[in-house]
Amino acid sequence: MPSIAPIYLVAFFVVMGLSIIVPALPLYARDLGASDIMIGALIAGFGVARVIFDVPAGILAERISEKKVLQIGLAIIAVSSVAAALAPNYWLLLSARIFEGIGSALYVTTAATIVSTSTELASRGKMISYYTAAILLGGTVGPAVGGIVTPLWGKNSPFLVYAALAAISMLISHFTIAGNEKSSVHKHEIDFRILSNRSQLLISVATLAMAFMWTGLELTVVPIFAYDNLNISPTSLGLVLASAALANLFSTLIIGRLSDRLGRKIPMVTSYLISALAAILLASSSNLETFFLYGLIYGLATGAWGQTSAWAADVGPKERMGTVMGANRMMGDLGFVIGPLALGYLAGQRTGAYVEPYPFYVTALIVGITGILLVFAKDPAKTRLR
Repeated sequence: MPSIAPIYLVAFFVVMGLSIIVPALPLYARDLGASDIMIGALIAGFGVARVIFDVPAGILAERISEKKVLQIGLAIIAVSSVAAALAPNYWLLLSARIFEGIGSALYVTTAATIVSTSTELASRGKMISYYTAAILLGGTVGPAVGGIVTPLWGKNSPFLVYAALAAISMLISHFTIAGNEKSSVHKHEIDFRILSNRSQLLISVATLAMAFMWTGLELTVVPIFAYDNLNISPTSLGLVLASAALANLFSTLIIGRLSDRLGRKIPMVTSYLISALAAILLASSSNLETFFLYGLIYGLATGAWGQTSAWAADVGPKERMGTVMGANRMMGDLGFVIGPLALGYLAGQRTGAYVEPYPFYVTALIVGITGILLVFAKDPAKTRLR
């Protein structure tokens, strides 16, 4: 089994670069004359591009070479990030962001495919948990770095740092990841029947549900709730979110090992049901102390995030892993786009100054039902143990 440690490092750099631009993007866009809705389009355009290109990226990886597609994606990210940094107006910035989304789809799907095809069923949960941990660390470090480089080097500098990190990742992948030229056996065949497999569909819905909760509830509604309902300061909110993120990182590594030892179903179903409960508990927070406690429960409960990839790989044919990972990523990115829009709308339906609990209840319902539905998915990891 080839070493996939370089993929972890590349994942850390790429996600860190993507997160670096978060603090500066609204400021930079406003300098180019963007309104609030135009700023939202910069984020949505990136996400929609990923949704559209996730599955084609997986098919492309199957047809040529996973390493080549990975590097093409990183090259597109690097070039489009430089273009974004040099954009003379908003519309060129938007175009650059869309191309960044295309490059990101090629990279993310192919990286997940490499990890899945390079691991055996017995250790896949653990190895994918390491990959997820690298992503979480990159997402944690990135905004802090962005907050440092933006005032030092300018509002467009995070894009240049992102481009540099993508270029470094290209070099790492070039020298450390083995190429795998594809035979002509499957080059001209695209079998979409694997996407209609019941277990594959249920696992993909689980990916969408967790992405919906992360971007819709955690990143959109929870900060608004903390400020408006609990009167929490930005510093206190940052402490709560950072603590929840550390709990999530710890839980991710533990659940990865448990899914190898117990099968995917037991840890995943448990995680989704407790996550639904955690969403309801967050809505009942009455002060900083209870908000902090429920935030820790939420972080621990959502540690199954990366295991949907492991489970999807278990039930999918290895020669079609690109298509399987592409479909799984597409559902996750769809959740990233829908979550903030749907739950942000619900958060705005107020009868007074406070956020109503509806976004929390809707999230709990979606995630809880998804957890119950996962009971009906096949679990090859459990079968192997038997």
